[in-house]
Amino acid sequence: MLSTSRSPRSGLPMKASKHRNIVIAVSIIIFLLIIIAAVVSAIVISVIRGTSSKSGSSLVYYSGSFRVLNLNYTEDYKRSSSLEFQSMAVQMEGFIYLIFNYSELRSEYKKVQVVSLSPGSVIPGFVVTLNFDSSMSKNVSVQGIFSESMRNTNTAQFNIDKNSLQLTEITYDVAQNLLNSISSYTHFSTSTQSTVPGYTNVRTTAQSTSQTVIDCGVGGPLIASKIVGGTDAALGTWPWQASLHLNGNHVCGASLISNTWLTTAAHCFKSNKDVNAWTVILGTNHLTSGSGLSIRTIVIHENYTSGIVFNDIALIELSSPVYFTQYIQPVCLADTLTAVPDNSSCYVTGWGTLTDGGGSLPSILQQAQLMIISTSLCSSSQMYGAIIKPSMICAGYIEGKIDSCQGDSGGPLVALQSNNRWSLIGIVSFGYGCAIANKPGVYTRVTYFRNWIAQKSGI
Repeated sequence: MLSTSRSPRSGLPMKASKHRNIVIAVSIIIFLLIIIAAVVSAIVISVIRGTSSKSGSSLVYYSGSFRVLNLNYTEDYKRSSSLEFQSMAVQMEGFIYLIFNYSELRSEYKKVQVVSLSPGSVIPGFVVTLNFDSSMSKNVSVQGIFSESMRNTNTAQFNIDKNSLQLTEITYDVAQNLLNSISSYTHFSTSTQSTVPGYTNVRTTAQSTSQTVIDCGVGGPLIASKIVGGTDAALGTWPWQASLHLNGNHVCGASLISNTWLTTAAHCFKSNKDVNAWTVILGTNHLTSGSGLSIRTIVIHENYTSGIVFNDIALIELSSPVYFTQYIQPVCLADTLTAVPDNSSCYVTGWGTLTDGGGSLPSILQQAQLMIISTSLCSSSQMYGAIIKPSMICAGYIEGKIDSCQGDSGGPLVALQSNNRWSLIGIVSFGYGCAIANKPGVYTRVTYFRNWIAQKSGI
């Protein structure tokens, strides 16, 4: 009885023990499987990362600076939000871009941004981003290549102390701290690449999803300079300047006023109004017959008269919006109340002939500083008489010497406003000869047609 009674009791613990053993064994197996899965996952991730690294590319950042000997430092360069800083930064970035474009690192170059302007003549501090493919060794001397390219690249705008170049590789965090320390004046789109007209196999890469700018009219000349009698304009100085090509040849200038609209002169289309025959070139200071942007609409002022050149204004609508870059930006439009004082300074730009009576066109965009001539003087018998109307504005010099000329038609006449932005005040229209005494250039007065522009373009 004792043994019989013990048997069942002894039998129950044996069953529970077997069950426990099974549970423990299963738990161990599950635990081991989890460990194995984790290890396999880590290996897979490592392999994927390694493969991605090998087959992809790597961004590398450099901090750099150099001294520009022919510039004078001003207090305005302390503020990255100032027009002076932004104008100079755009020109410096254009210069650095050219240096890389003419070097063996042209394919690796991604972007550059000026982050400071320091005294000592002027010393731009900048961050360069390069995109190294796995097939190219990152052990190349980037500073050596940049320095050599700088020595071999000639520019009339900057006198660079070639021995002052500093270029040092920095980490991503340091680069972002430098880039975030300044006021951004342009925004780019993440994966968009646009061909820069005038250069072969050159692309600029963008960086954000919205192609917008903080403001219009950011640009201006490197130094005050006194086209006929003009000087070469640096890349990015006048980012709204466009070249209108008829069947592949430069005919007129134009001004970008939004991402889809430009202003120009109505007389540019006197011989041909077919949108398919015209293209628009933007983003360069080099005159080129390369491919351009197509046009959807040409809007000529309904009261334009070719004989006496009244209402000489037209609008161009692009087939698709352009992406804003440091080389492509809109100019501000002077509104109906914008004052354009007599004897005030303004600038005209274009690829027109350099001498009266024709001749070859310059390869580099020309800029010239002019003075506003009063309507009363311009309409006097000494100058143009009754031809001058309220819809026109005259600019130049009584003695001549500096003026717009053939091929500049439709291009911008701009003035720096009190808000430190450049505004379009005139459109190159006509003149008697070029740079002749008492015969200044006559421009379409933008303030007079401001409402018409708004009505036709919505701007």
